[in-house]
Amino acid sequence: MKPRQTTLWQYLWYTLYIVGVAVIVLLWWRATGHTTTPAKASAEMAAGNLTGLVGTYAILWQLVLLGRLTFLENTFGLEKLTWLHKWNGYLALIFILLHGLFLIWGYGAFAHAGFIKQLLDFMANWDDVLKATLGTIILIVAVCMSIGIVRRGFKYETWYFVHLFIYLAILLAFSHQLSVGSDLAGNRPFQLFWYLLYALSVGSLLAWRFGRPLWLFYYHQLKVEKIVRETPSIVSIYVTGRHLNQLHYQPGQFMIWRFLTKDLWWQAHPFSLSTAPNGNYLRCTVKQVGDFTRQLPALKPGTPVLLDGPHGHFTAAHLTGPRLLLIAGGSGITPLRALLEQLPAAATDVVLIYAARTAADLALRPEIESLAARHHVTVHYILSAAQAPGMAHGLLNAAHIKQFVPDAASREVMLCAPPAMMDAITAALHHLGVPRHAVHTERFAY
Repeated sequence: MKPRQTTLWQYLWYTLYIVGVAVIVLLWWRATGHTTTPAKASAEMAAGNLTGLVGTYAILWQLVLLGRLTFLENTFGLEKLTWLHKWNGYLALIFILLHGLFLIWGYGAFAHAGFIKQLLDFMANWDDVLKATLGTIILIVAVCMSIGIVRRGFKYETWYFVHLFIYLAILLAFSHQLSVGSDLAGNRPFQLFWYLLYALSVGSLLAWRFGRPLWLFYYHQLKVEKIVRETPSIVSIYVTGRHLNQLHYQPGQFMIWRFLTKDLWWQAHPFSLSTAPNGNYLRCTVKQVGDFTRQLPALKPGTPVLLDGPHGHFTAAHLTGPRLLLIAGGSGITPLRALLEQLPAAATDVVLIYAARTAADLALRPEIESLAARHHVTVHYILSAAQAPGMAHGLLNAAHIKQFVPDAASREVMLCAPPAMMDAITAALHHLGVPRHAVHTERFAY
């Protein structure tokens, strides 16, 4: 989704974060900070204690930022939360590394020991420091794997499971803080505050990331009804259950899907809902591009389904005008197909551009053309790897968009496509004069 203007609720969350840091600094100062002297060892040990506390605080916020808390997502939007999660993770790692370095230098200076000797002494003779060191290594690996250029070299499953180990790193840090943390030792108010931080962050994670999906599974008893092949590489998965009229979502949103078979139960992936709410079934339409998605056509009717969601702000709720341009690339048609089913009443002039490799790759085409006829939507197709009567040919670019929609600059745009294509088309739209605030996108790639 396009960057939003900072709202009052966002400022309140930022303030809460800063207040937490301020409380930590105050409690640290009252515990041991006020005893710091100009001596080198004392100053470095004090800095080590403080950076460790602030670094752990930032890690706990990581659990909250992407804990799938609906109210937080409604405030920031998924893309902004992902951005905050990334940079807060970098901040946490910096403080945790500084924590270790300051303490090694400080205690080493005090004991007249070198860096390596003092590090080995910590791990061999201090309670839980070895655990904390392992937790730090886990954090370093997770952060490094989150860097875009590195992340592309790993499968989603590898990235996902490494990040699960962050929970272990947090537990290791907790025991380390209680056993050797001089600021917490014997300091009841500080201990209670620290317990509260852990309870709120871990509790919110357990409730929203695990508890809510389990409740949806129990209440709706979701299961696969059938699999329909849409194209040679795309299938639609129909899911039925109880009380589906009470499972509220908006066209354009996505769920995180987990199919409970012996081979797939441990994997969860985000897929857009490809129909508007109907009370009878849910549907996702998925392109087979990896090990997980290639196994989906083999799902048997009756397979239990665990869902987390709905998530996302790629919906018509943000549209304000009557003139709308929808652009889909490949399987990016799925949320736009759902949007076509329930277009806003104000959207009286709608154009859809659908880009694919070949005509055979145009998923859901009969449904799209039926909905387009019903809502008087103009549809343009463009194929990159083939030619077909009545369809343009080539990679979608600014010239094509101008040809299809000469007045694109005056329209709101909803764009869903693979990341590289989305970047290229966004640049093309800006080149054509479409304001940045009028281009709506959403990414949920890991």
